[in-house]
Amino acid sequence: MHIEFKDDAKWLSKFKIDVTSNTNKLYNNGNQQIKVTVSLTPVKGQEITDQQMDSIWIFLIKDGSDFRDLGQGFGLNAKHPDVENNNSFSPEDYFKVSLNKHPNVEYYAASGFAPQPLLESAPRSRDYYISTLAHGGERYKLYAGITKEEGVEYATCTSRFNSHIELEAISTPRRRRSDFTLERVHAFEGSTDDGETDVDIDVYYLQFADRTLRIAGAIPRDGDDEHFYYQDSEAYYPLRSWVRYTYFETQYHFGFKPGAARDFRYKDISVAINDRPGAMNFLRLELIGLLPPHSRTYGPTRWIVFDQYGNSYGIEMTQKNSGNEIDFKMF
Repeated sequence: MHIEFKDDAKWLSKFKIDVTSNTNKLYNNGNQQIKVTVSLTPVKGQEITDQQMDSIWIFLIKDGSDFRDLGQGFGLNAKHPDVENNNSFSPEDYFKVSLNKHPNVEYYAASGFAPQPLLESAPRSRDYYISTLAHGGERYKLYAGITKEEGVEYATCTSRFNSHIELEAISTPRRRRSDFTLERVHAFEGSTDDGETDVDIDVYYLQFADRTLRIAGAIPRDGDDEHFYYQDSEAYYPLRSWVRYTYFETQYHFGFKPGAARDFRYKDISVAINDRPGAMNFLRLELIGLLPPHSRTYGPTRWIVFDQYGNSYGIEMTQKNSGNEIDFKMF
């Protein structure tokens, strides 16, 4: 669109846009955000209404005079090979503008730097949170506009205000299996109170090898994450006095979303899970007793795990040693 912005002193004495998180660089995963603050000061005797504040929009300029409102079609055809090869994609669709901060994603990018903060307060300001799908290494200048009344627009790109931010996209890092660790902790070995079942529990901690990174969230790709995702049983018949019993040795594997610390329970036995910040827990439960194994209701074997910057990685859980050990691979 093409708009004639006002460039006078009849309404605003200050109209600025600033990066107010600790970096102007962000990963191009569509999840990480930078915080941007638009601040305004009216001239003496004027005011800025809530309706006018609600009209603020963030835009970029293409070809010198084409103003592109950000986020209207976020992700639409972005990075589609056919669109990119024809150079027909819309750059504004690489950006999303939100009034809400993602609660599990941090601002700081590994190669970022602290921008100049706001130097003075303003009577009116509003925070926005911007995420991107733009190609790594690309830089974009972003501006803010506001509608005073129908047909009367002000923008930070005019000579009077001359304010913009520069955003740089960083490519989402590629990670291999060696970038993760899986640590086993023997959590319990004993019997239930009734003595009918022998129980052995191992808790596994999946983490980044680089401990400055943490697993901030996980989404199951298949199955119900409230159920076990692996089961294997073996029946055997030891002699007990003159009576022959049928015993079952059964392995169960569980996966748990990162979250608040809690307990995993089997009858009167409990072990702690989610008790290590930055890690995702998996659990091996071995039961030996008279009870036959449960019905085969499986949970997810594949998970999308997220670091604190919103980058995602595919983890597939596997097992070895007849289910006595848990393992994983990337997908």
